[in-house]
Amino acid sequence: MITRFPIKQLAASVASILQQVLRVATCPKLLKRHFENPLYKNAYYLMANTMATSLLGFVFWMVVARFYSPTDVGLASAIIAATGLLASLSNLGLGFGLIKFLPTAGGKTTRMINSCFTLSGLISLLATLIFLAGLDFWSPALLPVREHPIFLFAFVIFTVAFTLSPLLDQTFIAQRSAKFAFIKNVAAGVIKIPIPVVFATFFGAFGIFASAGLGVAAATTVAALWLLPKIQRGYQPFPILQKEVINDMVHYSLGNYSAQLLWVAPSLVFPLMVVNILGAEANAHFYIAWMIAGLLMMIPNAISISLFAEGSYDEKGLLQNTKRSLVLALLLVLPAVLVVFALGSKLLLLFGETYSRNATALLWVLVLSAFPLSINYLYLSFCRVRKNIRRLIRISAVASCLALGLSYPLMLRVGILGVGIGWTAAQSLVALIIVFILFGNRHATSVA
Repeated sequence: MITRFPIKQLAASVASILQQVLRVATCPKLLKRHFENPLYKNAYYLMANTMATSLLGFVFWMVVARFYSPTDVGLASAIIAATGLLASLSNLGLGFGLIKFLPTAGGKTTRMINSCFTLSGLISLLATLIFLAGLDFWSPALLPVREHPIFLFAFVIFTVAFTLSPLLDQTFIAQRSAKFAFIKNVAAGVIKIPIPVVFATFFGAFGIFASAGLGVAAATTVAALWLLPKIQRGYQPFPILQKEVINDMVHYSLGNYSAQLLWVAPSLVFPLMVVNILGAEANAHFYIAWMIAGLLMMIPNAISISLFAEGSYDEKGLLQNTKRSLVLALLLVLPAVLVVFALGSKLLLLFGETYSRNATALLWVLVLSAFPLSINYLYLSFCRVRKNIRRLIRISAVASCLALGLSYPLMLRVGILGVGIGWTAAQSLVALIIVFILFGNRHATSVA
């Protein structure tokens, strides 16, 4: 028997929570309590982090677009995407394990943090060397990375930095101190902005990548030595692999690792797919649109991370916090989407007329995915708190297969716009699946 789409149940739930939102917004005492709630407090810091880093990234790429050719921008964005892919492959999901298990680690906290950093760093080093050795097979377009010893060495070091940086963020989040992740990432964004101007004369496309890498490496080092000891008394970074600490979280982390790899695969593969099939210039147009749309996509993602952290402290209030988080995400996403539809072409003009002409329609399609992503991200966090790793993996696999399976043939037909259509359609289908899972079951509170 086919379950009917639960429009009435959805409408009733949304109406009830909207009434609560209006009551809070009109009462100063309730509003103050709202901002003091760890769920919302960390969510707002994470959203501020996203907004600030995205704005700084926007300025960075605007500077880059003025000093480098579209071909250099396209090649550099593909190198950065490759670094992101290697970093994702190397973290083993340990960041999720830190958020879940640090609140109850007790005296093992420092050993747990350093063991995670050491293991991820070593795997990142190995994965990077393998990637560089097989560039002729993986991505011939990136062969310039191997042309100079300085490029080669920098690529290795910066990939390790890209791997450790999010682990440090997740350590802050696990300790309910997302503000330190905000400080670290803003510092990284500020540091990297002026460097491309200097590197443009000497390094070409690799100068763009080196600028981003230097910012991340410097901010991550300072945060580990200065900010982390502020919330973890007596903390000192040192390499260690303590078997019992890793074993306590390895099953949970590896399950999340598999799900996360599946989930982020499309966003990491898209630039490589575009640059190798449509060319570096087309990839430059795609990447800038994807970067701007990413600001909206990260709104529900930031809220979902805060939900995960808070759920790890208090699982009893998970269902109610999930509903509140969904309404907050939708309330923030709606005006943001309207702004992009009104000003998207003008935003792209800041990068150059060719970006506005070729990427505006793509940007419009991409930002619409923020609505279904609000459902998808929150449900993934719901599953992580409940330790339902199997469902987490299944949902991520479906999302990835749909995104890649729809985007590739559409890209061949209509260019970079096809990637946006495939991505948004895939996220919408996954959101519908999740709604049926939650509301198609009379005992929705026991889901996951």
